[in-house]
Amino acid sequence: MAVARFQIYRSASTGVTWRFLSANNRSIGQAADTFDDASSCAVALRDLCERLSSASVIINREGPKQLWAWRIRIADQDLAVSSRRYHRRVQASYACRSFLELVAEAPNSELPRLVHF
Repeated sequence: MAVARFQIYRSASTGVTWRFLSANNRSIGQAADTFDDASSCAVALRDLCERLSSASVIINREGPKQLWAWRIRIADQDLAVSSRRYHRRVQASYACRSFLELVAEAPNSELPRLVHF
């Protein structure tokens, strides 16, 4: 049975980053930054998981269309952002809550494998 999980991936244009996929393979959230290599990305990912309980949530409008998005911030640093934008604030809020709950339940005992795009 599929479960929500992290995936570290390397893109030819943007470098290494991570995303969090739901059980049906939809991207829910992703790293706020890119990383030089998979090791530093994995360290940031573990840091997020370990400090998630002290995170603050910011939901605001972004971009030219002013759609809603969420951010997870710890110690004045954005660590995770929504993978998409929402037309309604309540949708962004629900998506962020789902991200937080699923990350807390996700198996993170071993690092996700690196995928190349």
